[in-house]
Amino acid sequence: MSHQSRNADVGDAAGSRLFISHICCFAFLLWLMLTPWYYLFYDLPPQFSVQLSPVAVGRVLDMSSAAAPIASAFHVALHVNNERATERCYRNGEVAVMYAGFAIASGRVLGFCVPGKGQREVPFLAREDGVGLPEHHRDRMAAEHKIGVLELEVQVRLLRAGSPIRMSCNARMMSGAQPPDETMCTVFALQNWFDNNG
Repeated sequence: MSHQSRNADVGDAAGSRLFISHICCFAFLLWLMLTPWYYLFYDLPPQFSVQLSPVAVGRVLDMSSAAAPIASAFHVALHVNNERATERCYRNGEVAVMYAGFAIASGRVLGFCVPGKGQREVPFLAREDGVGLPEHHRDRMAAEHKIGVLELEVQVRLLRAGSPIRMSCNARMMSGAQPPDETMCTVFALQNWFDNNG
């Protein structure tokens, strides 16, 4: 083999290595640019909201009457907007309807899945748990009841892959035949009343 052809082979090998190096650098830069975009604009965390309405059972929360303003049960509709690119599944969870820090009803949430970039409504029932409100809270609740706007909080805990997802949702119940407001939930990971139940 001549000296000239050896130089050509060395030049070809160096050129190939340089080309591969450029391709690798380009792919790495593309990955650096697309990964943040994917997580910032496409694969977003799920959003949760609730609708709360009283159930006509036992002592009913009738916003148009002067009766005792405590409901024995509530219909809760949890709306999940899965903005992740992949399906999200949740195992059984718990819910509590709170007034002034006291749980006035509680219930279970059955497991469910939401497809990637999909939505789902998960209805369930929260029943009175037998814990009464202190008298001054009952009076305050009665006053809000007379005004026609009752502020409650819905706390939800869901399990996903062994990790609890906790959320708090402020729910406003209006007088009359208006449909219940849908309110957004704040997802958090702080200890709450569920942790005290074992």
